[in-house]
Amino acid sequence: MREPWYLYHFNVVCAMVKKFKGDQIDVLEVGSYMGESSKVLSEYFKSVTCVDPYGLDNQVSEVDTSIVTEKFDSDSVDEEVKFSEENDLIHHYFLNNFVANHENVTFHRMTSDDFFETTDQKFDFIYIDGDHRYDQQVRDFTNALKCLKEDGILAGHDYPWESTKKAIGKLGLQDKPMITFMEDTFMCIPENLL
Repeated sequence: MREPWYLYHFNVVCAMVKKFKGDQIDVLEVGSYMGESSKVLSEYFKSVTCVDPYGLDNQVSEVDTSIVTEKFDSDSVDEEVKFSEENDLIHHYFLNNFVANHENVTFHRMTSDDFFETTDQKFDFIYIDGDHRYDQQVRDFTNALKCLKEDGILAGHDYPWESTKKAIGKLGLQDKPMITFMEDTFMCIPENLL
């Protein structure tokens, strides 16, 4: 699980978005991991669409399986799931401990590239915390901007990472009104909302 400070500042982000946009908004989260931020989003807003490939793109995961296996009751988990790849464990945890209990959440197990290619939905708020490689972040931010409603808010995690700052710079996002939280999360807010 994430550290309490992450969830604290993520609640601050959501409270600010709610102040600017209200709570009857559609949210897209790119990169859901174990669902901590997804849970917070679902408690603040009308609908949340989560996108995460959970290893379908065959990329190396940042996951420490000991985090996940400690959460499972070994008597209630199918053996096939317990001994599958670590991303499948995270995916299983996310679905069964989060999505199953939140009716306003839609989940897509696919890459963000595939999701953006197949959706025509527009979102009020998009939060990106997916693949942190520079080229992928450029694609995610570019595609997110196309899927944002006219006065939508774009935010993301791991702002201090060189790849994140470089992607933000390439797209000129640093020239827009931007707020950073605990030097880790950024939020680009349309001027008409300020």
